[in-house]
Amino acid sequence: MNQNLSPGNNNQNQSQETEKAQDVAAQFIPAGYEEYTQLNIGDTIFDTPKAPKQKLTHAKIFLRGKVIHSPLLKADEIIVYRVVITCCAADGMPLGIVVKLPEKSDFQPDEWVGVEGTVQLLPFDEKLKSIDPIAAMVPPEKIYPYFTAAKAYQVQPPREEYLFP
Repeated sequence: MNQNLSPGNNNQNQSQETEKAQDVAAQFIPAGYEEYTQLNIGDTIFDTPKAPKQKLTHAKIFLRGKVIHSPLLKADEIIVYRVVITCCAADGMPLGIVVKLPEKSDFQPDEWVGVEGTVQLLPFDEKLKSIDPIAAMVPPEKIYPYFTAAKAYQVQPPREEYLFP
């Protein structure tokens, strides 16, 4: 009997194919773009020595994360977020970036997306402070990252969905 047809091997093959797809997704960064995570952008807007603000605002950036919609945003805006874990899952905190899409989208909540574009640092709009993933990204000088996407599309989740500082 062909061992590849057995149910156990079929599940194992599917698992391996999923892992390969996630590896490919994790490695895919469009030509000319640098991948930033929400954590990298947070370091930058809080102006840590390893990530000066000028580097962020003059770069072509690829950002990956899950989608959140909010009635406080415009129809062509979404939040792209990832969960940051510093110790354990119980302390996980979503960090998100407001993304202006090239056009209104049909992205579903918690769908994984990749966006290519640029970041501006804008004065913080106080109406956004009720959106947890955004409020966590506002430094004392009350600015926040606003991502303008040239392209936005569905992607596979990375192998590690969570970010760790």
